[in-house]
Amino acid sequence: MVPYNRDEWLPSWADADDDCQNTRHEVLIAEADGPLTFGAGGCTVTFGLWNDPYTGGDFTNPSDLDIDHMVPLADAHRSGGWQWTTNKKRGYANDLVNTETLIAVDDGANSSKGDRSPDQWLPQNRSYRCLYAVEWVSVKSTWSLTVTTSERGALAIILSSC
Repeated sequence: MVPYNRDEWLPSWADADDDCQNTRHEVLIAEADGPLTFGAGGCTVTFGLWNDPYTGGDFTNPSDLDIDHMVPLADAHRSGGWQWTTNKKRGYANDLVNTETLIAVDDGANSSKGDRSPDQWLPQNRSYRCLYAVEWVSVKSTWSLTVTTSERGALAIILSSC
């Protein structure tokens, strides 16, 4: 396996549809729980309402949110993505087609998660854990990524309680 290099995956958020809103802002728009305020030119979201499923908290300032990769980039790399072309890696990193891949969450919760899998980290919000496991499995399946024995065991335990 080649070493993980985040810049191969996400040198910056893409603007795939050339509407001036990059992937980060597209996710913020898609996951907003009400009206949004945009910056000059309409390219950036500056205010809205979002519920972070990891913590259960509500946020109005988009700078308090990160766009998390449900399956972190480094985990995707370790799970077979290291073999992908640069274009496929960047496609995964900016995936707006599969709504499970990217999620707006509290930046502190995202930092806490890092590149860990469900056998190493779970959302603080216990009521979201079943959906978290389902979405994790969906992303791994959609992108044909492998799971470790420990990861599979943790997912089985979580899903058996749903």
